[in-house]
Amino acid sequence: MAASTEEIVRQLTTLVRAKTGDSGAGVRDISPLPGHAGFGYSFVLDRTTAGGISGKLVLRVAPEGTRIAGPADVVRQACIMESLADTEVPVPPIIWYGDEAEFFGRPYFVAGFVEGFRLVDVPTMPREEMRQLARAGVETLAALHRVDWKPRRAAWGGDPTPLSEEMKRLDHLLDRPTLDPATVARAPELREKLRATIPDARIGIVHGDFQFSNIMFNHGRVVAVIDWEISLLGPTLLDLGWICFFADPASFVHDRTETTPAPLTADEIVEIYSAAAGFPVAADQVRWFRAFAGYRFGVITCFNLMLHRRGKRHDPEWEKIGTSAPTMFEHALELLA
Repeated sequence: MAASTEEIVRQLTTLVRAKTGDSGAGVRDISPLPGHAGFGYSFVLDRTTAGGISGKLVLRVAPEGTRIAGPADVVRQACIMESLADTEVPVPPIIWYGDEAEFFGRPYFVAGFVEGFRLVDVPTMPREEMRQLARAGVETLAALHRVDWKPRRAAWGGDPTPLSEEMKRLDHLLDRPTLDPATVARAPELREKLRATIPDARIGIVHGDFQFSNIMFNHGRVVAVIDWEISLLGPTLLDLGWICFFADPASFVHDRTETTPAPLTADEIVEIYSAAAGFPVAADQVRWFRAFAGYRFGVITCFNLMLHRRGKRHDPEWEKIGTSAPTMFEHALELLA
């Protein structure tokens, strides 16, 4: 946690009293939340005056001593979710955000608490019910990609990112002598094939990490898409390739996929998305983006495994994931072929 519970209560109390104008407002039931967008807490806001914001809310605060960019830029995430509030895509309601020094000394946002669950949280759910929810999640992805990005570009802070730039970012991770050559395997060959066949793809809003663990469900429907840390404007099929990658057992060694079965196959995801999209979805482009997703996650795996082994960032889970990296690159090459 970024600070003691007592300190968070003090800071939150200062914030809610300033924002509501209620000098008697208070907070209780502070509880840390998972996630990578800084430090997160749920809490209950009590009011002494009638009307206005109250009840269970969520606080996200940027980590201390971290450059405010990328996943640490919580204000950007708040602006992104706020810009989607009037669309078909359900997002947590954004209440306050800013970087005023008198509250936390760093950027923050406060959002409404969304009651719901992720599919990973309900492993005993009947398979057909889980598949129906997953279908709704894929249809929500199509709805996101239908949203007109041009009037909302300010929330993303810039112009669309071309695929060539995405590949350069991965070059920074892959071109390191400290990576394990056995894990890197055919990644350089795959990179060249991808670079030589970059498609001219449709531009729109890209979540960046759209997978079932970032979708909240309740009452048989999607109630929120969460974790907008790496969202961007760019080729929308980045998201489709990404969710297909995690649903494709051919990208992983068998002992890993058997523990995390996907509710839909990659082909089913593509079929559902294509039917819901409302715009043409080219099969050859889908294959390219599925291959790119395997390359992207494979390179991330190589990099994080290196950090773990060198003691830079302890996370033994990457040892298990790392056994699949060569398979990710091999299957991506098969998709391109």
